[in-house]
Formats: sequence, structure tokens, C-alpha cells
Amino acid sequence: MRQLLFIATLLTTFSLARAAESTALTTNSLALGTHGTLEIQPPQDWTMFHTNMNLPGNPPSLELHSPSNTVVVRLTIYWDGFRGNNLQPTEANMGTIVSNNAVLLYLPTSVEQKFVLEKLHGPAVSGAFTRFTDARWTPVLKNEYRNLATGMFRCKNIWGTFDLLTNDKDGPQFKQGLSVIESLRRTP
Repeated sequence: MRQLLFIATLLTTFSLARAAESTALTTNSLALGTHGTLEIQPPQDWTMFHTNMNLPGNPPSLELHSPSNTVVVRLTIYWDGFRGNNLQPTEANMGTIVSNNAVLLYLPTSVEQKFVLEKLHGPAVSGAFTRFTDARWTPVLKNEYRNLATGMFRCKNIWGTFDLLTNDKDGPQFKQGLSVIESLRRTP
């Protein structure tokens, strides 16, 4: 009897894990005129909206939120030659930029006081990012996140920056947000 109960529990666990892996996705698109279209594939129950980050040149910015707001992905999008600039960062440039920003903006207030530069691995996207835990975080504030992954991405001629905000550094929230970023692709 105990073995039967154990097997039933094990099968239920595997089927729930399998259901979580097969989450239905939807495709959101951001048309960038002659520069192409950036496509993003979050789970169907996520919301996406345009936002204004008040950055020079007013680049398009998007936020994607999980249903319970436990994961937020913020994207700022550029393209090669954005607004007449000659910016065309390579993967090596992106690693340097992400590292410099990490040292200036995040290390002073991070728990880790160090960072590891990680590679972004998606079928149609490349880039670099790093992760931090905010030492000043308090659980009292709503929509504040303890963990941040910040980096840059490139999909052919479209590139940009991203922030992935969660309350876990390497758990399911982080992995779900990272899979959204790794789904980025440029279409003609």
C-alpha cells in the first residue's frame, strides 16, 4: 500500500512538472519600421505594455509582467544606427558595457560585492548579463524586488538592454523571466 501511494505521488509530481514545462506561450511584437520587428514569447497569462524610461533619443521601452507580478522583464530597444548614432555593439562590447554598469551602479549596494558575467543563450538572441541581490531590500515595499539580472541583448540588427526583476536569484521566477528574454528574435 505504501509503495502504491509513493508511486501515485511520484507520478503526480512528474505530471505537474511536465505541465509547468509546457506552458502556453504567446507572441508579442514590436514593429520598428525598416529595422524589423522584435518578437517576444512570454507565457500567455503575462501582460506587456509600452513604457517611457525618459532616455535620450526616446528608445522604445517595454515591460512584461507575470500574472502575480513576481517577475518583471524591462526591455529598452535600439537598432544599429539608432537616431543617427553609429552604435553597433558587438557581443564583446556588450560584455564590457554590462561589466562597467555593474561596477558603477550595482556592486556598491549588492549583497555579493562581486559579479559574474554570464552569456545569454537563446535560439535567435545573444548577449551578456549579471545578477545581484539588493542589500537594502525590505519586504515591506510592494512591487520591490530583491534580485536583479541586468544586461544587454542582440537579435541581428536590433539590440538593447534588459532588467529582470524577481525575488529569487536562481529559482523558478528567475528561470521563467530569463526564458522570456531568451525568446527574443528579429523577424523581417
